[in-house]
Amino acid sequence: MDDLEKYIEKRKLQSKDFAENFDKGYEEFKNEELRNFDISEYLDNKEIRDEYLAQVLKNGDKDELSEALKNIAKSKT
Repeated sequence: MDDLEKYIEKRKLQSKDFAENFDKGYEEFKNEELRNFDISEYLDNKEIRDEYLAQVLKNGDKDELSEALKNIAKSKT
């Protein structure tokens, strides 16, 4: 757990209102931001695409690799 996570957990324990509002706000943010996020928009040069692919290959997940290749192809259009 990093320092930010520790701080948030501490604040949640100190204030029920903070905990409820934080959790509600975080879920709304996460759902909206992740739904609209398109990584292909950020793969705008060969170096970035190569690093992205290297990280995906490092993880070894076949589904993630398939998705990464689609994202790279989309970024080139």
